[in-house]
Amino acid sequence: MSFSVAFALAGLVLGLIALALLYKMPWLRFVCLAFCFLFLGIMLAGLAAHPKLVPEGSYQVEGVVSGQSEWIEDGRRVKVVLRDVTLDMNWQQAGKAYWTWYPQEGEALPYDGQRVRFTGQVYHPSPQVNPQGFDFRAYLLGRGIRLGISGARELQYLPEVRTGHASTWLRLRDSLSARLDGLFKEQSGLAKALLLGVREGLDENVRQDFTKAGIAHVLAVSGLHVGFLVFGLLLLLSLLKPSPLVRLMLVAVFLLAYCRLLDFTPSVVRASILSLLLLSAKLFKRRVDPLTSLAAAFLLILLARPLDLMNLGFQLSFLAVLGIVLLGDQIQYRLGLNDWFQKAPAWLQKAITAYGITIAASLFTLVPLANAFHQVSLIGLLISPLAIALIGVLMGGFALCLLVSFVSIPLASLHALYVSTLSALYQAVVSRAAALPFAQMRLPSLHVVWTAAFYVLLFLATRYTRVRLKFRYASAALLAIALVVIPLIPKNQALRYIQLSTGFSDSALVLDGDTTFVIDTAGHGGDLLNLLLHEGRDIDTLFLTHLHMDHTGGLTQLLDSGIAIKEIVLPEGALLARDMDASLALLDQAKARGIPVQFAARGRQWQSDRVKVTVQWPYKDALYPGMDANRGSLVLYWELDGISLLTTGDLQADYAPYAMRPAQVVKLPHHGSRDDNTGAILRGISPRLALITAMEDRPERYQAALDQLGILQAEHAVTGRTGAITLIFDQGEMRIYQQLAGRE
Repeated sequence: MSFSVAFALAGLVLGLIALALLYKMPWLRFVCLAFCFLFLGIMLAGLAAHPKLVPEGSYQVEGVVSGQSEWIEDGRRVKVVLRDVTLDMNWQQAGKAYWTWYPQEGEALPYDGQRVRFTGQVYHPSPQVNPQGFDFRAYLLGRGIRLGISGARELQYLPEVRTGHASTWLRLRDSLSARLDGLFKEQSGLAKALLLGVREGLDENVRQDFTKAGIAHVLAVSGLHVGFLVFGLLLLLSLLKPSPLVRLMLVAVFLLAYCRLLDFTPSVVRASILSLLLLSAKLFKRRVDPLTSLAAAFLLILLARPLDLMNLGFQLSFLAVLGIVLLGDQIQYRLGLNDWFQKAPAWLQKAITAYGITIAASLFTLVPLANAFHQVSLIGLLISPLAIALIGVLMGGFALCLLVSFVSIPLASLHALYVSTLSALYQAVVSRAAALPFAQMRLPSLHVVWTAAFYVLLFLATRYTRVRLKFRYASAALLAIALVVIPLIPKNQALRYIQLSTGFSDSALVLDGDTTFVIDTAGHGGDLLNLLLHEGRDIDTLFLTHLHMDHTGGLTQLLDSGIAIKEIVLPEGALLARDMDASLALLDQAKARGIPVQFAARGRQWQSDRVKVTVQWPYKDALYPGMDANRGSLVLYWELDGISLLTTGDLQADYAPYAMRPAQVVKLPHHGSRDDNTGAILRGISPRLALITAMEDRPERYQAALDQLGILQAEHAVTGRTGAITLIFDQGEMRIYQQLAGRE
């Protein structure tokens, strides 16, 4: 979509004019200034989010590798960021690009700084195509990447052979990583995560334990880690007693180098700017106002990187500090008024204060965390202060060993033994905490009204509101009630059919009040899982039309997420197919977790309040050993509050006459393939609307089906063009919502 600079520019100009005219009126001056920054932000973010793009197509690409080459999750493709990209011999300047290709067996991967030349397919990264799905376009734009490139025909490396990365900082990070591996062995994963932001070496079980214990944030380098490092540096500098100016300059150089080493991670940049502002205020003997310093850091970062505003890590960093500033000091003040607190030992006062500040930060970050991960750790509220304090100790130990290793490896190795023991003990305690019952609570995404009410209650409890003490206690009580009530918020009661956009694979949902039916999981279940978590749903019945990975592969994400699946339904005879690929292993995992698996033949029915679903195919005993799995695809006839809908899996044409029946809406079989969507088959269904699950850039695969639908004067929707299709039913009427269009 195009972005109009004129609107934002006009607002900025009017704001500046109003600011000049009303400068002597303090409150109006404040409002005008706020509007100036609002429209400036709209303009900068709009320009960053709507870059000029070259047309999609095949180009001769030349660029320089930036960073390390990495294998994608499927283990077959490699991803690389290219900089200084040119297309068709300098005809088009494309800046940075995200490049993926399938390397040949034994092919060497390029190093940072190596120039590459090849012919590839340039594409525009897709935006969010499913409700609550992953926004690939926004992810890349946040990293300054505009284009995607796939393929690598006639690939050349210039120079042809390179033995290391060109970037000094990348080589330094690799060198430090290797040194930490040598010092801490199996505990090096935690050391590299805390000091270098490298989490690839962390065991997956360790990551899950930290997440379940509610302290996963300590694994991502952020303001907490920068604060510990600056504190340690200031302690060392205190021994040398430099002047305040020299101290500030040394800290600034260290923070600049550290930001560059971690590739200017937003949270590290934010913490570095905030630290320098605080030290600068002391240098110039100005009163340090935390809110002003936080706002200055917020503004400076967004002026340089406006799209960071939509980055979850950026939001959490600022909200956590805001919670400490607004609510943490109020908690500390209220505690100090109590006689029992004043009489308590100093260590107990510090521990209680730390808990109060942690709770303040946790409350302010609760909403974005719930909306992003849909889980809140109850045990994390109890152990976070101690966990954070020990992380500071571990970071100090890791950093000291690293520094000593440049002087004496034996001495550093001896010290590393003690630090490794403490690290192992720390991880063991976290693992035990994660295993406690009720360690986590699932939360659906919060509506904007609930979100606003939640933060209003938080704000009423701060010292920035002139309300009586009893109102503060009342707001705290309402906040506690809200935390209990939020998980009980009723689900969306509308009857909906949602066909997700998953390329040439299938996944759909039928949502009837609190009842959830799922039809296939696609090859990857990330977007399906996000939608279920967003609405706080479990799965009542999961229909797997047949055992091919493009319909069942997402079961992996569902099983790992903790989503409850009450039953899995397969077509009768599904296990007789000759081409079940890896789907059978996923089915065995589901059975091992106690999920009942049933087999259904024609006539089997399920019902909910406004939904009735009947199996149309296969017939009982109709399938035979060695049969193609597609031929046994589960065909379901849905009656949705007066509207009929037929879902067909990948059913092939030779068995379609036994399965098809008239329906107002149909999900075409086998992604709209020509052979399985003949005129006779479509006339037998006579749909008013046909849904085709396919990618937009491969129209030749479904064009014949579109031609037949045109003859029948039936509407159609290709998920690759429209994004997810949501059908909303109400007493015989149906509304259609297209995800990419953003409208009905």
